[in-house]
Amino acid sequence: MKMNIKKAVIILLFSSALLAGIVLLFIGIKDSVSLAIKTKDWFEAPGYFRDYSVYDIDDDGETTYRLRYVFYSGGAEYFVETDYGSGVIPEIDSVRTVIYEPENPENAVLKGGTASATYLTIGFMFTFIPFFMIICWLWINGKIKLHVNVFDFTAGFLIFAVGELCVYMMGGSVFPWKAFGSMGFLAIIPSLMVAVGIFQMAKTILNGKKEKK
Repeated sequence: MKMNIKKAVIILLFSSALLAGIVLLFIGIKDSVSLAIKTKDWFEAPGYFRDYSVYDIDDDGETTYRLRYVFYSGGAEYFVETDYGSGVIPEIDSVRTVIYEPENPENAVLKGGTASATYLTIGFMFTFIPFFMIICWLWINGKIKLHVNVFDFTAGFLIFAVGELCVYMMGGSVFPWKAFGSMGFLAIIPSLMVAVGIFQMAKTILNGKKEKK
């Protein structure tokens, strides 16, 4: 009976995490697609970090900040802010890419600086971590046959994916050096995650090919 309760709790937790992840992914993808359609003819400009304001203070006293950037169009100065809270404050004049409406530059957004990127990051973690744990369990128990170490490959992929999502939120690009331009040395952690993830996946695939021979 205790085992049944334990299994029921595990199934409930996995199911809840998957459901929450799927919902957040759906919202993030929907908002990202809508934004891409809306801004497809907008212009890009470099935005320079200037200031911040308090976004939220949680029950533990942890503070997140709304980041404010300045960009220029037609000789005029405009400002744009993140619509989510950041726990990290970048250096003054660090650069992010801004997308703005040519006819109305006040209507602008930061690449990677929207709530949809946050939804995608959290949704990915809640969806794919339980999913890959199930794949690993099936592989360990011989339910699926693969010539690579599924656990090692999954670990590498998750490290890579989370690092890439953080890099995108920091710099508005999948390329780590863009994150360094906007967050300075603080971008080293997600950039290292990307590198470690790629190395781990490549090593696992190569080891699997050797074992197959």
